[in-house]
Amino acid sequence: MVSMLTLAALVAAPLGAQEVVESAAPREPDLTLAEAPLVRIGALDGPLEYIFGDVAGAVRLDDGSIVVVDEQSHNVRRYDADGRHLWTSGREGDGPGEYRGLRLLRDCPGAAITVFDWVLGRMTELDSDGNVVDTRALNSIGVRPYGEPACSPDRGLVFTPWPEDQGSVLDRAVGESWRWRMSLRYALDDGETVLRTGIPGVERTRISRTSARPSYWGRDMVFAAVGTGVWFGTSDNYELQHLDWTGRVTRIARWSGPDLAVTDEQVDRYRDYWWDYLLTRDPNEERSRFEREFWPEVRAYLPERFPAYESLLALPDGSIWIKAYRWRALGEELHLLDANGVWLRRLMMPGGSVLLDAGRDWVLVQQRNAFDIPTVALYELVEADR
Repeated sequence: MVSMLTLAALVAAPLGAQEVVESAAPREPDLTLAEAPLVRIGALDGPLEYIFGDVAGAVRLDDGSIVVVDEQSHNVRRYDADGRHLWTSGREGDGPGEYRGLRLLRDCPGAAITVFDWVLGRMTELDSDGNVVDTRALNSIGVRPYGEPACSPDRGLVFTPWPEDQGSVLDRAVGESWRWRMSLRYALDDGETVLRTGIPGVERTRISRTSARPSYWGRDMVFAAVGTGVWFGTSDNYELQHLDWTGRVTRIARWSGPDLAVTDEQVDRYRDYWWDYLLTRDPNEERSRFEREFWPEVRAYLPERFPAYESLLALPDGSIWIKAYRWRALGEELHLLDANGVWLRRLMMPGGSVLLDAGRDWVLVQQRNAFDIPTVALYELVEADR
């Protein structure tokens, strides 16, 4: 990777048909959450429509209302801008308006709300009152996505399919890591365009003679669709590439994110996480056995560097929020790049806040109350030095 410029601004340099944009620091002051949320939805008890079991996603619509999907109850719920429940739609099942696994897709034209069922491989469109207006099985158009797809402005679908060649476990030594090779594709009703192939994707580690699993702190390919094409990155470093709708790289964005080297403190925090997790499964777990048997097996596979980021969130104006890798720090760190790839702002959120949706000056996050019950909260963003 080209080293960052020492200037606090950007320098755009032509590279054939491409443009490279490098940012050494954000242009504008850092952001954080306001002291109190504008709206909080979720309760320990009371009406069922305000109780969440497993929040799998949430989006804020143009009118300020909030849509939440709960994977435990297999339904979609809409609340007004003040957090009052408007309706609940859906249940567990395979029929129209029924779900097995729920994700909300953002900014999909032609429908108020679009739900992706990752178990059934199906898209469901709802109107503003929660009624099903269309259901489409993705395999009917030859789409079998690995992970979550994204909508394009012309009602197409950007996705990465399951890799045809996942790499043979037997070609790797025990403990060796490698990455699946992924492709980015763009599907419309009348056909499909392969935007890019051979992208380093999911990182996996061989753990025995015949088996492998996703790597601890493993890298992955992430992408987000905007009006002009698709931004994607491999999480190796602070770099994203922009593809137009023909698959041509038109822009490369690089910025100076935080140090990715793994420290002893971060390893210790990860060890404590696993210890707490095992205690929730078996309160009689012995610390000495954990330290002797379980933890060394995990520690041996931890890498020396973190992935640079773990997800992208595109905004309607073409800018993108980039979520830094969650295990690197106690809180959440996000970077905002404008439509040209310029690093505009950095957002620091306290630990326990999980990003669900965002705009330029607000975020929708999942948090947990004192009883570990999930809630959904809308916060205004303020400058961190206020």
